[in-house]
Amino acid sequence: MRKLKDFLPAIILALICAICVFLLAGTYALTRDKIDEQEKTAAQERKLTIFPEARSFEALQYSDSIRAELAAQGIEPDEAYVAYDASGSALGYIFVNSGFGYAGNIETTTGIDSQGKIVMVIATAASDTPKLGKEVEGRPFLDGFTGLSTESEIILNQDVSAVSGATISSRAATGCINRARSAYRLFVEKGLIA
Repeated sequence: MRKLKDFLPAIILALICAICVFLLAGTYALTRDKIDEQEKTAAQERKLTIFPEARSFEALQYSDSIRAELAAQGIEPDEAYVAYDASGSALGYIFVNSGFGYAGNIETTTGIDSQGKIVMVIATAASDTPKLGKEVEGRPFLDGFTGLSTESEIILNQDVSAVSGATISSRAATGCINRARSAYRLFVEKGLIA
């Protein structure tokens, strides 16, 4: 009887933990669809912010061999889209890439026009450090990429100034944008983008 009494706090704690896990799993199951829908809406809004005149965005289709080449070079985008206007003409391309900043994930949505210039970049750093890493979401940093060519690598503190105090997150965001730029160049080289 004494031994059971010694383990009683541990058993109670294990039971409380099991109940919490069950409740969290249930909450996630109930809200998953709503969260997914909100993420899709936010992604569509980012694309429309970059190409406001676009009427549709279609996923860029490419072969497994090109996918393997992108992966081998470490430049495969998380997502890639073609932005079309009302007449069906391609306005440009959207590349979504992610990387790890100082304290969390950074996702960039990079718009590149048909001439190979960066139109706009939008970054989200929801889990990065407030007032430091999250500063890469700000227009002062991101506007530095607008108009840059995809012809050559973008170098932090040469082509674009890092966010003061957030060099690691600035480097991560720049890396994401460089991967988008490199993927765009490979698609041009392979004839997927005119």
